[in-house]
Amino acid sequence: MFELVQIAKNGEFYDRIFPIVLADAKIYDPVDRADYVIHWEAEIQKLETKIKLLSSSANVPSLTRSINEYTEIRATIDELADILQNMNTLTPEIHSESDFEPLLNAIAHRLDE
Repeated sequence: MFELVQIAKNGEFYDRIFPIVLADAKIYDPVDRADYVIHWEAEIQKLETKIKLLSSSANVPSLTRSINEYTEIRATIDELADILQNMNTLTPEIHSESDFEPLLNAIAHRLDE
């Protein structure tokens, strides 16, 4: 998720990704997409709770960085899932049946640009 958020932040999102949506991704139903937001809120809360158990929150930069990353993911997951659900993505089954030809052609075309 961190990498996807960074790609989205740096622009040209549609040009920089070749998504393959797995069957269990659950990005097409808004109720399921809400579960992703809930998940990241829970991750933030768990880490914040653990940090509060420390005698001092000083000198734990990687934990602070993780909270910031989780917060950024939580803030963008709904929008990113919405974008992905509306992209013309192929399933793993379609890729397997075509021996990944459309994906490989798209990557080759992008590299030629």
